Amino acid sequence: MRFRFCGDLDCPDWVLAEISILSRITSIKMKQLCNQVIQDLLGKPIDYEKVFKLTADAKYEPSDVKASIAAIHFIISSAGKYAVDSESLGSELQQLGLPKGVYFDLSVPTS
Repeated sequence: MRFRFCGDLDCPDWVLAEISILSRITSIKMKQLCNQVIQDLLGKPIDYEKVFKLTADAKYEPSDVKASIAAIHFIISSAGKYAVDSESLGSELQQLGLPKGVYFDLSVPTS
């Protein structure tokens, strides 16, 4: 299946693998993770101490945290690169299996 946020290509396998991990986090914490990634895209370092606290209740391993950050980074930066509107991005993320609250928070910052 082809996705606009992937440049009308298939979604990379490693991103698909992270979808189940991303779906374990609440929408509020997803928004905070997205904010950390956006700060990173703007040149500010990610506060990994804060990120580890945000993901502690979802029982993320350190490797899960880093992989989730990488997946969010890929989704947000690719959506911006290919000028994907938030509604289309949300629809595509839902097709990949993210729950509505989570994909909504992930798609809103890119608009």
